[in-house]
Amino acid sequence: MRIISLAERASTLEVHTYVCAIRTALRRGKLFLSVDRLLGLRLPPAARIDAYKDATETILQSVGLNRYAISILAAASKPGDIDASDAIYNTRHKPAVIVLIQDGAEIPLELTVGLDEIVDVAPINPRHLVAAAKSSVEMQMPLETARQLATYPPNTLFLALRPGRPLDVVLEKLATTKEPVRFVKPRPWEPQIEDLEGYGDAKQWALDLIVDLKDWRRDRIGWDDVSSGLLLSGPPGTGKTMFAAALARSCGANFIATSSAQWQSKGHLGDMLRAMRRSFHEAELDGPTILLIDEIDSIGDRGAFVGQNVDYNIEVVNALLELLDGSGGRPGVVVVGATNYPDKVDPALRRPGRLDRHFALQLPDLETRAQIVELHLGDASIRPDDLRTIATATVGRSGADLKQYVADAKRLARRQKRLVEAADILGLVPPLKALEGEERRIASVHESGHAAVGLALSVAEVRFLVVVRQKVAGQPAQGYVEWEVPPPSFRSRQSYLNKIAMLLGGIAAEKVFYGDHFDGAGGFVGSDLQLATDLATLMVAVFAMGQTLAYTHAPTPDLLQRLRENDVDVRRQVEHVLSEQLARACEIVTQNRAGIERLVAELERRDVIPGSDVRDIVFRDGERRPSDNRSRVAGGKAQTTR
Repeated sequence: MRIISLAERASTLEVHTYVCAIRTALRRGKLFLSVDRLLGLRLPPAARIDAYKDATETILQSVGLNRYAISILAAASKPGDIDASDAIYNTRHKPAVIVLIQDGAEIPLELTVGLDEIVDVAPINPRHLVAAAKSSVEMQMPLETARQLATYPPNTLFLALRPGRPLDVVLEKLATTKEPVRFVKPRPWEPQIEDLEGYGDAKQWALDLIVDLKDWRRDRIGWDDVSSGLLLSGPPGTGKTMFAAALARSCGANFIATSSAQWQSKGHLGDMLRAMRRSFHEAELDGPTILLIDEIDSIGDRGAFVGQNVDYNIEVVNALLELLDGSGGRPGVVVVGATNYPDKVDPALRRPGRLDRHFALQLPDLETRAQIVELHLGDASIRPDDLRTIATATVGRSGADLKQYVADAKRLARRQKRLVEAADILGLVPPLKALEGEERRIASVHESGHAAVGLALSVAEVRFLVVVRQKVAGQPAQGYVEWEVPPPSFRSRQSYLNKIAMLLGGIAAEKVFYGDHFDGAGGFVGSDLQLATDLATLMVAVFAMGQTLAYTHAPTPDLLQRLRENDVDVRRQVEHVLSEQLARACEIVTQNRAGIERLVAELERRDVIPGSDVRDIVFRDGERRPSDNRSRVAGGKAQTTR
């Protein structure tokens, strides 16, 4: 009897179909990262385990991961009759192992403990068949036909689906068998925390919470030892709600999502307070529970309340504080507050025992955008180069934006009865605008001005100086300086003035180089002018670093703006500070113009310049060196953007 080689077996349509499902499971199990994994793959019902083994070997060979050992854990024919010795041996002695687990197999404790993760392999679906037919036998299989074929058990299907046999004949043969199984609609993507990318320290907090909740359930720790309050902030669409839902799934906890608007919709103050208490009561009854309070900033800050509804608003905040404290510590209830505006959240809500951990989510970077698109594509396959093109084209877009692009592209492909392609997604993305010529030079002058003034005044050290090659049409950001800011300490008036001068360094460079400045430094929240103006207002009105020795309560940007509008003296002092520091920044730019010219020329050639290179380019030997004034700004890592 002739022995069939792996190469021959791997070329079959059946194995190619399983490759699609296995590849998705391996990706979810993070096998394609550089770190070796001990991974279990739980196969779907009625899976032909040898064919899935061939599919796994095919993938490993194609990506150069031949170091992985593959073991099989088969279901026992009778209770207790199980042979897991090979799988346990490999898991104990080898650094990279995949265990294929047949449906219904009992997993020994040694494997449960030894494996890094066990991932379910999805049953084959119509798109797997379409992709496999194209790659293995160069057959263009219509998606509608694939949907009909996928209703039959795999063992029957692949006996009928032979190379060269017309698809209508295949369907006729299958129709003579028993009634096809009902096609199960694919479940929506419901990620766990481990699947999510781009959450930084918030993800690590979540992973720690999973362990703590397990220990709490087993009475190993008390509830006081569980970090049970989190504030998540970030621009719209950065995935705050998805994070909370994924956290609940990973913890095996219930998930309740509510908001101030939902509570308020119940009626008057008494009705709202009852709705708040009901949410916490339900969460505690069904605990452990992840309780998401969305748009928690709308509850407000007691220090900012004005007008006729002050008493009403204060009572709402006080009620929430009482619920967060809980008479018994709200055991089993983890509260996640989500907001786009963390500065508008009452400081008391963020004190220890309440929402005492705060993580600010950022828009995803290039690598994270590629991972998000790939996750939402699910079983659809797009080449890595195309994924990177999509990620590049979606700079500045949120995770929610990316999810919508993929969903719309899939819908378009379904209507045309074909697989989704990269072009479908790219066609939905607003076009990128090249930043070149005089426009690029202006952006480079602006960012170089920030860097030169900040370094000259020792405000902080530059980590990177960036001016993008392409920008999304309609978005203001064209470049930024990323600063490495020392830990906070006592700050003097001079340190605040230095930072204001640095923030105005972009305008100063434009005035020195062009005789006037452009509109990119203002006009939106987070702009240079907004940040410098608020900082000057804090100086003169809150920290008594102006002409008046008095304190004014203005902890938020809205209150600072209201203060400037209503107090003529404060507004006059702020304007004076800004004018003085702009003149100072212009003087620094003028004195270092030759170095800034060199930096601008380098930025026109390079997208990113490391901080050490920035200093060397601007301040060469024999030219002006940075000031000895070592005043610092508080913070950690900061950016000034255009």
